[in-house]
Amino acid sequence: MKPGRMLKFKHLGVILFIFIVVLGIRFIYQIHISDMSKEQMIQRCGISICTPCQYLDPHKTSDSIDSLNSDAFHVAQYKTFPPIQTTQLEVLPTSGKDRIEKILHQKWNTKNIPIQFKDYVKSFIDNHPTWQYMFWTDQSTRQFIQDHFSNLLSLYDNYVNPLNRADSMRYMLLFYYGGVYSDLDIQSLRPLDPMIKKYSCFLAQEPHVHSIVYSNFYEQASTAFMACRKRHPFMKRVLENLYTFFHFANEHDSTGPRFLTFIFRQYARQKGDMQITDEEYVYLSPPEYFNPTVDPGINNQLAMQCSGVACLSLLRKWQCEQWSTEGVKLEPYKFSFTNHVWAHIAYQYTHYLNHIDIFTIFPGVTIYESITDERGIK
Repeated sequence: MKPGRMLKFKHLGVILFIFIVVLGIRFIYQIHISDMSKEQMIQRCGISICTPCQYLDPHKTSDSIDSLNSDAFHVAQYKTFPPIQTTQLEVLPTSGKDRIEKILHQKWNTKNIPIQFKDYVKSFIDNHPTWQYMFWTDQSTRQFIQDHFSNLLSLYDNYVNPLNRADSMRYMLLFYYGGVYSDLDIQSLRPLDPMIKKYSCFLAQEPHVHSIVYSNFYEQASTAFMACRKRHPFMKRVLENLYTFFHFANEHDSTGPRFLTFIFRQYARQKGDMQITDEEYVYLSPPEYFNPTVDPGINNQLAMQCSGVACLSLLRKWQCEQWSTEGVKLEPYKFSFTNHVWAHIAYQYTHYLNHIDIFTIFPGVTIYESITDERGIK
């Protein structure tokens, strides 16, 4: 046998030996962990424990927000975790004054959207025939910001990640116009009119499993769908903090769900107890309303995370127990207002080959052109 080939086999043997050793160590460790008591595992992992697990109600505490992502936050002495699922719709008004403008905002790079989202756009239009539909492109969005938020234009232009621009623009739209913002991969299942009659501002919530797996939060606001009246102080607070959070590398922390959740909790605590009728109130709606189903790809993440359950936070352990007994929801509820199909548009927008003009779907669409454009200032 040639020396080179012998050397190659020798290297393969070493690699195989190391692999077997690693497997053996892992096997011994798993046996050791399985023999440990709960108290020993908690002590080994450095986790403080309080039974039963509890969560913090942001509208009923003045505690510091510094504990937002700590175990102390998740086991705070307020109330036990509520049920993982909301099973029925709350009481909503069927008549009365609208507290949020009847405007639907959606965005794509150009006015030609991927044809896969045609039916989702149409579902909103069909369920809201009297609403104004405003569609935003990269060009019209930047023009709008230049006209109405010139102090934020350099920030907007300096975002490297397009997700940051997509997040920040929706906050500006809702502060200036009011209304509802929805990503294109969300389907409308029923009219939103009862919600805008009851609340002056409401946020969609990520499915609990998303919040827990990705952020170790029990509750996390979603940026994919939200609604607010114009000039709402909460949206003003969000805009005021964009510069402060600009330096965070991860878009979830700088403009996305974790950022929005942080500002929401800060705002709610500083406002203290507020009634739903208060014009400054913000409602974090149950996940079942607007994000009733989970991203199917999360099962792989759960399997990987839950395999090391011994050293997970209490909240994530609780989620693993829920997942092992109940699985994840893949169908919306009868009372859901929308359903998010988790197309991950921002990460895959170059993959869409077939497009359709938004005016073909809805000829009455409004696209902002300039500060003097009457259609854009309704």
